[in-house]
Amino acid sequence: MDEALVAYNAGRVDGAAGYRDPQIAEDPELGADYRVGLLDGRIAAFHLIAEIRKVLGVEGSMYEGPDEP
Repeated sequence: MDEALVAYNAGRVDGAAGYRDPQIAEDPELGADYRVGLLDGRIAAFHLIAEIRKVLGVEGSMYEGPDEP
């Protein structure tokens, strides 16, 4: 159980940082816990960015259009 919590927490931290460790993610014993934490971390980062945009009053896209070549 402790290893599963450590793997989940590592995934959550990596997800919030926008990083994925493929070696841990593919581990047969702890990979599933890591991937769930990874997803939770990404969702937390998304919500944080959404709240910052709300506080700053940013609406719509941050970009006017596709990048010019």
